[in-house]
Amino acid sequence: MKADPSEAQPVNPPPVDSSSPRRLSPWLLVLLAMAAPAVFALVTGNIWEDFFITYRSSLNLVHGDGFVFETGRRLHVFTSPLGTLIPAGLAYIMHTDDPLAVMAAFRVLACLALAGGWALTAGRLSGLVALGVTAALWLLDAKLAAYSTNGMETAFLVLFVMMAWRALVDGRMVLAGVALGGAMWTRPDGFVFVGAVALGAMLFRGGPRLRFGDWLRMGWVSGVIYAPWFFWAWSYYGTPVPNTIKAKGTHLLTTDTLQVLATYPFRYVFGHCSAHDAFLPPYFFFGGWPDSLWWFGKVLALAAAAVAFWPRCARPARIAGLAFILGGAYLSATTRAPWYFPAWQVLAYVAIGGGVAAVVQLPSMQGWKKRGVLGMVAGLVLVQAWLYVAVAVQLREQQRLIEWGLRAPLGRLMAQEAASPRDTVFLESLGYIGFYSGLSMRDTPGLCSPEVIALRKAGVLSMSSLANALHADWVVLRGMEYLRLSPEERADLERSYRLWLVVDKRPQVESVAWLPGRDFLLFDAYFTVWRRIIPPEQTP
Repeated sequence: MKADPSEAQPVNPPPVDSSSPRRLSPWLLVLLAMAAPAVFALVTGNIWEDFFITYRSSLNLVHGDGFVFETGRRLHVFTSPLGTLIPAGLAYIMHTDDPLAVMAAFRVLACLALAGGWALTAGRLSGLVALGVTAALWLLDAKLAAYSTNGMETAFLVLFVMMAWRALVDGRMVLAGVALGGAMWTRPDGFVFVGAVALGAMLFRGGPRLRFGDWLRMGWVSGVIYAPWFFWAWSYYGTPVPNTIKAKGTHLLTTDTLQVLATYPFRYVFGHCSAHDAFLPPYFFFGGWPDSLWWFGKVLALAAAAVAFWPRCARPARIAGLAFILGGAYLSATTRAPWYFPAWQVLAYVAIGGGVAAVVQLPSMQGWKKRGVLGMVAGLVLVQAWLYVAVAVQLREQQRLIEWGLRAPLGRLMAQEAASPRDTVFLESLGYIGFYSGLSMRDTPGLCSPEVIALRKAGVLSMSSLANALHADWVVLRGMEYLRLSPEERADLERSYRLWLVVDKRPQVESVAWLPGRDFLLFDAYFTVWRRIIPPEQTP
């Protein structure tokens, strides 16, 4: 006997009052996902050093001088195509070169991207506890707020990573392909982030069954999206590999790196690794922060890992937890830079939220036990909130004293004093000084300088030796960079150059009453500028 088809139809739920907290909460959290980084940006005004490296390329493109850092040198000096094309498009549309105006518009787009990433994430969090814990850690994350609004591509990477996570949890492979293609436009290593999520989707059963053809469809869609940039960059620059990767990637796959990867699981649990640093303030290792914060990072990292291996947790949370573990291994093998962390951190927050939800649902978790668990989570959230405030104070002072107070004025002064715009400058801090001087830059490790990469590979490593080998007209050194020179290296520098200017902001940095992470500012507070006195042909 055939069943009545009407019996199989779902019953329509009663209409929901749009003003109810259940309906309002997700949208309120989406607004907060925009507001948290926006408030951080308004308080700090922080524009990161690397933005001015990419923005110089953006303006050259807008002005018709090529998609290059320096006119006449066809070199791929930026890592993120999207992170450089968006400022270029904004400058073109707004008819301005003013970095502050372009940055304001960029921040709006970044906040919208983070809101989109959160909206995609929230739709697959299991219950109010998971939603609340994940939201609290996400919205109060200082690095996520900072690197999403200071000119880095972080917000867009987070959007595409969480799009990939949501798509793979739901088995929507076309959307997963869009996410992978977008991640590749955002960073050339975007496939690592999406690949880590994909591995979790393959290993943890219980969701849509994904066949080989589904993965092919995902790859095909992403290839169609990313191929235009890949082949254009190859034809324009002669290689699809950014020069930034060549400059920073010389340490990869060394014996030390392989040893770090081999010991990673042990250090993750019993020692220290980059996965723990993911939750710490930017440049925590410079000092000026409580040493006990290391335990905060380790607790969160271990919690995310525990979720991946606990079958009781929801599958989406376990996928995110495994992706974070894999991300920690990747962070161990790459440059230790804080803007690489946030896209891995948000996955950890999803895992931790799912883990807390699973714990409080245990039959034995009643009364004081449940309150104790939630109290510990509240303690972690309070530490996260304190870090949000503390990092905001640090980067506000960094912007005021170092960026606007030292590096930007130094760049303008060098532009006035240079013999011509073709004067060459050797330094490490390429962004502000390079942008505001407009001079021909030769940096270490070689982001805009293939000559430096070649010299470093040949064994020329000291700042003085590199400067002389390049015949640079100017040398800009931090105080610590000069102090690290041996007596012979200092003599080598002083034979060819005279000390032209000293800029010291250390008294102003020390005068700030409460400044978490003060040592990071002190690292950039003292610069010496040297000008060549011996013509290049007479250099010994």
